[in-house]
Amino acid sequence: MRVLWLLLVAGSMAREDMERNVFLFPNQNGSDYVLLTPMVTEPLDKLTVCLRIYTNDRRYALFNVGTTKSSIEMSVVFQPMSCYSGYPYCSTDIFMNTTQVSIPAKANPLDWNHICVTWDSDAGVLQLWVNGKLSPRTIMQEAFSVDLQKGFVLGQKRHYYDQKWDSYVSFQGEISDVHMWNRVLPPATIGKVLLNKRYINGNVISWRSLKYTVYGNVIVQPKLQCRYCGKLGLHHPGLSQQNINIEDLESEK
Repeated sequence: MRVLWLLLVAGSMAREDMERNVFLFPNQNGSDYVLLTPMVTEPLDKLTVCLRIYTNDRRYALFNVGTTKSSIEMSVVFQPMSCYSGYPYCSTDIFMNTTQVSIPAKANPLDWNHICVTWDSDAGVLQLWVNGKLSPRTIMQEAFSVDLQKGFVLGQKRHYYDQKWDSYVSFQGEISDVHMWNRVLPPATIGKVLLNKRYINGNVISWRSLKYTVYGNVIVQPKLQCRYCGKLGLHHPGLSQQNINIEDLESEK
């Protein structure tokens, strides 16, 4: 483990199968993040991003397309339960090209949660999936494209007014199973991603073939949750079979 840590000092590059690992963000500050290098970098007019997080109930930036010096392309700030307002649902904020939408979502703090965001510029339809449950769809940035030339950052969101990370929403916790596609995945496939099927991998970013650079105090640690629980390979202790249509997923094996 010490040898691995030495390879991941700030600014170093690695590429590996991260299946058994997580990125641990021990502190909340504006200097800790992971830059992922996509396998394709042409502008995307359709996309799906999925990842798994383990954190508390604060508002946290999950990812940001680009760096602090690039224009605001796309970022997601997620709010697990419980809400400060006391309402039964919290809103996840999604930013794209200086516009913002808020989507209601419900998650479990201090448990592994699986998040997917899909977007299609043809009609601008934006979808947020949390643990296999789809929130109400909305419309955002029709006829726009997302530029991946500057990379894909985990754990930070660019500040609107300054060329720096917004430390107020810097991520603290664990991130794992990050995948990105240049298309909108159908619900059945998102269900398989939720179940961590090894044959379902992102064609833009794949957790099982990840090229990344660590900045600040982010460390790679082994996954402590169960990798495969039960015949369907349920991936985290908070997931029950009520979250997904088991019969549909079984029929597509």
